[in-house]
Formats: sequence, C-alpha cells, structure tokens
Amino acid sequence: MYRFKLLISGLGIAIFAISSALGQNQFDALRYSQLDITGTARFSAMGGAFGALGGDMSSMSVNPAGIGVFTRSTGSATLGILSVGTDASYLGVESSDLKMNANIGNAGFVARFKRKKGQDKQWAWKAFHLGVSYNRTANFQRRTSVVGVSQSSSIVDGWVNQLNNDGIFYADIPSELVPSAEFSNAYLGWGTFLIDTMPGSVNSYMRNFAPSYGQTQQVRETTKGSMGEIALTFGGNFGNSLYIGTTIGIPRLSYEVERAYSESDTQDTISSFRSFSKTDFLRATGNGVNIKFGMIYRPVKWLRLGGAIHSPTWFEIEEEFTSSVTSDLELAGQYTLATANGAFDYRLQTPFRAIGSLAFVVGKIGLISADYEYVNYSLAQLNSRNYSFNSENADVKSQLHWAGNIRVGTEWRIKSFSVRGGFAINGDPYSGEYNFDNTRYSLGGGFRFKHFFVDLSYNLHRLVNSYELYNAAIAETVTMQHSVITTVGFRF
Repeated sequence: MYRFKLLISGLGIAIFAISSALGQNQFDALRYSQLDITGTARFSAMGGAFGALGGDMSSMSVNPAGIGVFTRSTGSATLGILSVGTDASYLGVESSDLKMNANIGNAGFVARFKRKKGQDKQWAWKAFHLGVSYNRTANFQRRTSVVGVSQSSSIVDGWVNQLNNDGIFYADIPSELVPSAEFSNAYLGWGTFLIDTMPGSVNSYMRNFAPSYGQTQQVRETTKGSMGEIALTFGGNFGNSLYIGTTIGIPRLSYEVERAYSESDTQDTISSFRSFSKTDFLRATGNGVNIKFGMIYRPVKWLRLGGAIHSPTWFEIEEEFTSSVTSDLELAGQYTLATANGAFDYRLQTPFRAIGSLAFVVGKIGLISADYEYVNYSLAQLNSRNYSFNSENADVKSQLHWAGNIRVGTEWRIKSFSVRGGFAINGDPYSGEYNFDNTRYSLGGGFRFKHFFVDLSYNLHRLVNSYELYNAAIAETVTMQHSVITTVGFRF
C-alpha cells in the first residue's frame, strides 16, 4: 500500500488548509425561499389568513393592500417565546432534542392620511397610508440529534467512491483535491488515514479499516438564526370598497449551523477501527430586496376578495465555513485534519409568489378568511461571479417543484373581546421521495379598545421531513414547534 506520508510524517495531529467552498445546493435555495411569517398575535392566531382582510401590521408582508384597511394610525410590537423539539428515527433508533428561543416577531407603524370633510364623497379616495414594519419571516432555531447502528454503509464509502471514480494518482491528492470543494471530504478522509490505496495500486482506494459494518453513527446538529423583512408600504382606500397597496421588502437572513457527525465501533466488531468524527461549521448572512403588489375588493359588505403578487427576492449571500475530521484507528493512531476558514459569496433568486384570498364577514361579530398561495420552488436560481452553478441549478429544477400553501382563519367578537383560531398547510416542495408534512394549528384571543389593543396566541407547528446524514443514510424527523405570542398596540 502506498501512502503519501510526507503530508503527516511523524505527527499525531496535522492541520492543513483547504480553500474551497462548501457546496451550495437545492437545500440552501429551498431554505431561503420558504417563508413562515411569525407576525402579530392576531395574525398568527388566524393562521396568517389575512390576504383579504388587512388592517394588521403583518398583512403588509402578505398583501400590501391591507394597509388601506387601517381606520386609524397604528403602532404595535410583538414578542414571541419559542420551544422547538425534534424527534428523529434512524435505523430503528429513536432520539430527541429541544431548543428554546425568544424573539421579536413583528413591530411597525402605519400613518393614515384621511381626506378632509367634503372631499371624501363616494368613489373618491378616502385615505392614503404609509407604513413601515418588521416581520420575522423564518425561524432557523433547531437542535437535531440522530443515532443508529449501520449494518450496510459508512460515510467513508462515499469518499472512497469519489477518489476511485476520479482515478487520481495518490501523489497528486494534495495539489488536486485541496482546491476542490467537491473532493474536500475525500481529502480530509485521506489525510486522517481513513482512506488508503489498494495493495499494489497508485490510483485505486479503499477504507483503511475492515470492510465490515456495525458501527454506531451519530449526528448532533444545532442551527441558529432567522429571516426577517423590513416592509415599506404605501396604499390607499378608494370608496371604502377598493384597497390597493405596494410594498418594497428588504429582507435579511442570518443562518448558522454546526454539525458534528461521528462513527464509532462501540461493539468492537470492526478490525483496525475505533472511531472518527467530522465537524462542519457554516455561517451565512445576506440581504435582499423584493416588491409586492396587492388589492382587496369588497363588492358587498359581507364579502372581501384579495390578490397579491410577490416578485422574486434577490439575495446577496456571504458564507464562512470550516470542516475538520479526527480519526482514531488501531494501527494508524489518531489524526486530525482541518480546513482553513473559507469564504464564498453568491446570489440567490427565490421564486415569485401569487396569492388569492377570500373572506366572509358577519357584521361586526365575526369573520372567516382563507388564502391560497402558489410558489414554484424549482424557479429558484443560484449564481456567482466566480462559479458556475449549472449543476446545482439543474438539481433545483429536478428535485424541487411547485407547491400550494393554504391558510384558514376565523375570528368572533363579544364586545371588546375576540376569540380566534386558524390553521395552515404548506405544500410539499420536493419532487422526489422525501417525506414531508408542514402544518400549523393556532388559537388566541384579545381585547380591542378605542386607542389600545392587546392580543395573545398559541401556535403549534408540526414539520415532518427527511434528514440526510449522507447520501446512503436518511433519517426521518418530526419537529414540534410551540410558540406563545403577545402583541401590544396603540391607535391614534
């Protein structure tokens, strides 16, 4: 067996630099394209079904025309407490983890400029509105633990296959693999003696321990961050029957993930192997812009119709990342190899959205509303000045597709008190065989007076998804997100 021992000769621990970008892919495009607006307590209690209602600070991020429904200048702020529990099932083993977080879900102010008396005749513009609001549009807070005993594969098998498919000469591994994002994992495996050449070969590779299985595989992944949007909205009320508006959205994202993966021979069944671990860290930040147009029409007092179009969001994203592998082999000993801190900038264009809405209003005592949202995730596009994303964009088109999101809500009033309920179902964005279910149930209530209001809501968000440890290993996860949201507001 040949080894390029000059790399790590005589060292128990060796650290080398790899200046390669971690691959951006369809999962990154989907993560930043999916929205889960926290909003005000009233908005969340009614499942976010405000496309035909308006009059709420969060509605400006759904249908900008909702700003025209405000009858007074209004300011409000929203605080949420979040508990996220994730249960995972992998190879018959169940595991769970929990994370808690507090956040500002919404804050904003709407100024209403009404016409003078005598100028607000029928079919005249009754009022104009200017508003600025912040909405939390996605939450990335989560901790996931997965554990199981594999009898059929190892993550190292994939690294070996990469080298064998490429046929690279072993002495060229440092110069050819170090600059390559695609082969960075294979290089880490090679440099920590998890991979070696086949006996008598200079370009065929194998695992540097017995080709048997039964190792315990474990992942612990912690994600942090969120997406939020500042919405600058202008709209008006025409004849108390037609409301129109437009929003310039300025979203910002912050995402951080630390993933610790390990395999260990806890049963002492694999010759020459004790354990190895791989740690990945990624931090992404980005800013973007989009524009939204909307209208709400009230043909009769008891019916409201709404429609909105959201342009794509154009993001500029910066990533920082690092990876390391530590091995512990019976014959080779312990080795660690780590990449240098890397950085990569790229652009993401998310898909456009179209929303149709319907609401039935029962006098001043109640209402029922519903939204249907269309979004085609396969239209997301990654691009960069320094890299061609042709392969990744092909994966976006082939592995993602369109989805329909449904939101339904209701509210009933008794004098100054209101009780509310709602649910939301987000359609499956995957065109493959990934298991997916995304539903939200909510309820709440609140008091509204002439110049002051306070609302409270409880939300249960259930997300069933597939979690990929590596290409040949898929776990099923169920995430239950519980949140309590409070909004306080003033009307002038």
